[in-house]
Amino acid sequence: MKSTAAFLLLLSHRAQSLSLVPQRLTPRPTFGSPPSLATSPPRRTRPTKLFSANAIAAGGAPNSDNVTVNYGPAITLGKLKINLFGGILGLWEVFWGVVYWYPAMILYSILRTVSSKLPGNLMQKIDPYRRIPNLIGFAWALVSYTPFGMWPVVEGRENLEVLREVRENGKKGKLKPAMYVANHSSWMDIPFVAWLFALVNYKFIAKAELKKVPIVGRSVKIGGHVTLDRTNRRSQMETYKAGVQWLKDGVNLVTFPEGTRTKTGRMGSFKKGAFKMAQAVGTPVVPISIHYADVVHPLDYVFPAKSSWTRPRAVVKIGKPIATEGKLDDDLLEEVWQVIADGLPECQKPAKDTPIGVK
Repeated sequence: MKSTAAFLLLLSHRAQSLSLVPQRLTPRPTFGSPPSLATSPPRRTRPTKLFSANAIAAGGAPNSDNVTVNYGPAITLGKLKINLFGGILGLWEVFWGVVYWYPAMILYSILRTVSSKLPGNLMQKIDPYRRIPNLIGFAWALVSYTPFGMWPVVEGRENLEVLREVRENGKKGKLKPAMYVANHSSWMDIPFVAWLFALVNYKFIAKAELKKVPIVGRSVKIGGHVTLDRTNRRSQMETYKAGVQWLKDGVNLVTFPEGTRTKTGRMGSFKKGAFKMAQAVGTPVVPISIHYADVVHPLDYVFPAKSSWTRPRAVVKIGKPIATEGKLDDDLLEEVWQVIADGLPECQKPAKDTPIGVK
């Protein structure tokens, strides 16, 4: 995993897996095998409609490339399992988290606290956008996941070149900030998306419940990630302002607009909040289709149960950035949802009559 956020949220999953948060398990289906930047009329809103176009597999049926995955023997912890692969990987990643990642994060937090009380606030000048926590997580991820072949195949990186700045001398610069939006079927979606950024700064938009999890909650705060409580109007406004500010500061945002992992493997409906942040700043939305993350880390396993490199291979497919200026709220949501759905394998495409957007 390439990010502090990724490690934080995976730690939270471990905590939830051990019954801090109940989970309902649903059997997943059998496995089967974008527009460019543009503007449109002024923003309005209209009722969300049901989806029934070509992104849906007919009758929800898988395609001909059926795959059977054998995870081997596993022990059971309540309703959850750990196989041999996951047990070894879990011990390895937790070990490096305890001896390196968490101590490094605490040291960073102490330095920021002390610096904030001294004249000049040196740490704020050195790291104004809290990039160092991402670098700490990046180093942890390389050590923890690389030996197990956990990184996905990345397709479509060339689509991001439209976001690259061009200097006066004609040389290419860095990528402009964007809102990265992906489907969510597994906890491995987090490190898979984080893998795209390498040393580039970004922040996840995460559920507010993470703040209540020991260690994880504090670390989310240290990294400057944005949390959202959908039951609290004030929290929603604070999240909106924080997300908009990060985009204005040139920091990428990452969100899973379904709001939670799908229990069936198929993509669900999207929520609008993240899209409004991007529209407020005029930032493009980058659609991402993640393949087979729930095969790598099934819903009923505590840790990943297989390598990302074995069949079916995990894939992160980057779509062409979509402009947000002047578009209707629902039109933008539908456009992004459609591109992500089109980029998924048949077994992960939305079920027939799935609503595109929900409140």
